[in-house]
Amino acid sequence: MVQWYPGHMAKALREMEEKVKLVDLIMVLLDARIPYSSLNPKLKAMFNNKKILYIFTKVDKADKTLTDKWIMHYSVNGNKAIAVDARDKKTVKIVEKEALELMKEKRAKDAAKGLKPRPIRTMIVGIPNVGKSTLINTLCGKKVAVVGDKPGVTKSQQWTRINQTLELLDTPGVLWPKFDDEKVGLNLAITGAIKADILRNDDICIYFLSFLKEYYPDAIKNRYNIEILDDLNLTLVKIGESLHFYLGNKDVDIDKTALYILQEYRNDYLGKMTLDRL
Repeated sequence: MVQWYPGHMAKALREMEEKVKLVDLIMVLLDARIPYSSLNPKLKAMFNNKKILYIFTKVDKADKTLTDKWIMHYSVNGNKAIAVDARDKKTVKIVEKEALELMKEKRAKDAAKGLKPRPIRTMIVGIPNVGKSTLINTLCGKKVAVVGDKPGVTKSQQWTRINQTLELLDTPGVLWPKFDDEKVGLNLAITGAIKADILRNDDICIYFLSFLKEYYPDAIKNRYNIEILDDLNLTLVKIGESLHFYLGNKDVDIDKTALYILQEYRNDYLGKMTLDRL
C-alpha cells in the first residue's frame, strides 16, 4: 500500500464536494495510458447521479486497441467516454457536442417548464499532470490555466465561460490518501503523476520492466538492444552498462539508470503503451 497526501489536495477535495451541487455535468479527464489508475475513487463517490463525460488525454502515447476498449468500458449508465487531442482546436466542438447530448433530457425538461437555456455548468476534474490545463486553454481559445508537467500546478478553483453552451469550473488535480492497489501507485509513478520521492526509482523501474516483459517484450530490445531477462535486476544493470552510467567505483548507477528508462518512456522513446489492462 502506497501512502501520500499533500494538505492542499485534502482541502481541494472538500471544496469540490461543496461545489459539485452547482454543476450539471462532470468532465473527468483520464490519462489514456492508465485509464483505471488515473480515476480518483474519492471523486466517483462524490459525483452521485451527475452525468459524466470521461475525456481520455495523452491518447497519442497509448495503445489504440486498448484505448478503444476502455472507452467502451466507461461509456455506460448514460455516461460517455471520448478520446481527444487536448491541444487541437477541433476538440472544442467535440466536447460541446457530447456535453449537449448528455444534457439533452434535462434541457428539454427545463424548456418544457418555460426556462431559457443557460450554459451547461461543468466541473472539470482529473489527477495531477493529466493535461487538464492544456485542455482548458484549448476550450477557451486562450491561456487561462497554467500548464506544467509537474503534478499539482492548478491550486485553486475558478469558473471560466467557454461560450454560450459551456461554463467550466476548473479544479486542482487531486489524488487520494492511499493506493490500496499497489499497481495503481506504481502506474501513477511510471507516468509521472506522483512525485518521484514517494517511491524509489529502481522499484518503479523493476515493476515497469516486469510489465514490459509480459506485454511489450520488444520495447527494451528495440531501444537498448538488450533482452529483458528473467532476472530483472540484472536487466537493469545491463541497460546501465550499455548507457555507461557508472558510479566512481565502476558499479552501475542503478538509480540513474532507472530514472533514465522511466523518462525515456514518458518522452515516448519506448513506444505507445497502455499500462492498465482490462
